Amino acid sequence: MQICGITAEYNPFHTGHAYHIAQTRRLLGEDTAIVCAMSGNFVQRGDFAVLGKYARAEMAVRCGADLVIELPLAAALCSAEGFARGAVALLHALGCDTLSFGAEHPDVSLLQRAAQALDALPLTGAAAPLSYAAQRQAELRCLDPAAAALLDHPNNTLAVEYCRAALPYGMRPLAVARQGAAHDAAAPGAGFASASLLRQHLRAGDDSFCRPFLPPEAQAVWQRAAAAGQAPVSLPDGVLLALARTALMQGRLSSGTADGFDERLQNAVYQAVSFADAVARARTRRFPAARVRRALLRAVLGIPAGEAVQPQYIRILAIGPRGRAVLRRAGAHTALPLIVKPVTEKRLPDAVQPALRRDAFADDLFALALPDTAQRAGGIHYRQAPFYLPQG
Repeated sequence: MQICGITAEYNPFHTGHAYHIAQTRRLLGEDTAIVCAMSGNFVQRGDFAVLGKYARAEMAVRCGADLVIELPLAAALCSAEGFARGAVALLHALGCDTLSFGAEHPDVSLLQRAAQALDALPLTGAAAPLSYAAQRQAELRCLDPAAAALLDHPNNTLAVEYCRAALPYGMRPLAVARQGAAHDAAAPGAGFASASLLRQHLRAGDDSFCRPFLPPEAQAVWQRAAAAGQAPVSLPDGVLLALARTALMQGRLSSGTADGFDERLQNAVYQAVSFADAVARARTRRFPAARVRRALLRAVLGIPAGEAVQPQYIRILAIGPRGRAVLRRAGAHTALPLIVKPVTEKRLPDAVQPALRRDAFADDLFALALPDTAQRAGGIHYRQAPFYLPQG
């Protein structure tokens, strides 16, 4: 059985994601099993997901994925490079032989060329006033202008990082041309809408705007969650500022860099009147808002600077009929523990317990942002279980 991995956030799952899964299966064969490594309740832009991880994973399995596993928290709240490395390591551990991703320019040979050129660059700090990513692109432009031009587009940037991360594992890269609205586009395009635009309308209660851009199965999951008081989820501004101030007081508000970012971040948290205000005070052209939000959330969640993004275990979020076969095959060869039900975590080795406790805290923090206040009690992590899609 061929197993293809996809990395995603599905925040929320929309028609563009369904198109990507369908195209991947068309290109590789209908019998291909598709495994998605998905961010949990916190996403790479440094935000709370609009809907809980188990519901988003259910959307994916109902819309064509065979298995959804959770991206390690340290990787989910990381730059594109760490995000890709953590995801690819996770998918490889589960036996994926191919890696599928979307790109504005789906020329795999050029994407791999850019990946190899980036690997050849010396590791240098960003020179003001450029961000680290912009500085690396400027350096790459001197070596390979065509490869550097790819990085003008966000999905190309991630695609290049996926190629870099897949190389040591020998995984075959498969690029699918991105369709419709661009990343973070403020308007729909060609029947597709960006996830950021959909989140904006969902959080405003404008479900009718989103209906054409969500597959019917995903719409049903969203409506059920909203009716149950579990969506939409928004970042709890006051709680996060209080936790960020606690991290500052305890000396945990550090990104581990020597570029002036930590001092700026600490001053912003001390002076801010809200979490959003802290982000606005700390951000600059050199320190983008997403980097600021990630750094603050990592401090709040207790993720040390420089923590490895490689997985210590594989958490299952949703399973389809073909996903069961993937898990049986993985159980025979992977060295990582498979977590199906969180209630079994206490039986796992002591070495992984700190990360497991942090996952539980992260889920409790996410619960504090649920619309229904009655569901904000602690322990939500242990009351959840994967979604199973019945056969047939």
